[in-house]
Amino acid sequence: MRLSDLMKATNNFSKDYIIGSGRTGSMYRAALDDGTSLMVKRLQDTQHSEKEFVSEMATLGNVKHRNLVPLLGFCMTKKERLLVYKYMPNGTLHDRLHVVNEGDKTMEWPLRLKIGIGAAKGFAWLHHNCNPRIIHRNISSKCILLDADFEPKISDFGLARLMNPVDTHLSTFVNGEFGDLGYVAPEYARTLVATPKGDVYSFGVVLLELVTGERPTYVAKAPDSFKGNLVEWITQLSSNSKLHDAIDESLAGKGYDGELFQFLKVAYNCVIPAHKERPTMFEVYQLLRAIGERYNFTTADDILMPSDTGDADFIEELIVAREGKENH
Repeated sequence: MRLSDLMKATNNFSKDYIIGSGRTGSMYRAALDDGTSLMVKRLQDTQHSEKEFVSEMATLGNVKHRNLVPLLGFCMTKKERLLVYKYMPNGTLHDRLHVVNEGDKTMEWPLRLKIGIGAAKGFAWLHHNCNPRIIHRNISSKCILLDADFEPKISDFGLARLMNPVDTHLSTFVNGEFGDLGYVAPEYARTLVATPKGDVYSFGVVLLELVTGERPTYVAKAPDSFKGNLVEWITQLSSNSKLHDAIDESLAGKGYDGELFQFLKVAYNCVIPAHKERPTMFEVYQLLRAIGERYNFTTADDILMPSDTGDADFIEELIVAREGKENH
């Protein structure tokens, strides 16, 4: 797409048009002359050669799933790398949960659950059914966008660099860059290696946001003396057998309490420090889908059972571990 058209559509990349920004760049809303609304991602890192960038765009353009934001086109100049996406009218999950204006209703539980299941489905597809598999590396409630029907769509997938197909389990960080504060798995600081289980941790934090209503780095409900982040607060509650206290008060007592606690337990299992004991993204999706069964959220299932041995070994390990705990 032409730079001049995109500049006009964003009023020369006006600050007023920014709908989100992160490490990879800023996202702008854009309006074309014919009235079409789009989103334009202006990448900060333009170190890719033109050839690499075009080849990456060709790959990402073919990555299509109902829970991913569709990439419609791109623009490349000497200094700019721009991605053009379909517009998502309901903004980011982060803003819907945390930037509540006066008079706005808080999100009801069935809607939060629908978003959790749909996002899990998109991430499971990236991890298990995409070839080469894509590790997102920058999962947060800001990269989950909501369409007109509040169907969640994942943005920024593939931007952190596609995984090397030869090495499907590990992908080293470029320059040791990290994701948003509060979402980074603890092992990353030690290994500087992005893995599927690191994504699971970050997504677990998003699930905690959905069920607690709290921000990842600051817990409004915690006592003043508590200075930790959301995961640390949840861990503390769990060790004192008070996990129930974490549930968003606006959701409690409305007939969903069982689902809320099940959902909270899934989220908690995603953020445990021992990365090998976290579920895979496929398992997270299956667990959430089971919680939401009565709502009929999911359409025809297009997530295939993972066939790669790494996941099979992991599932076996998990079963053995669970049996051990039960016997213990």
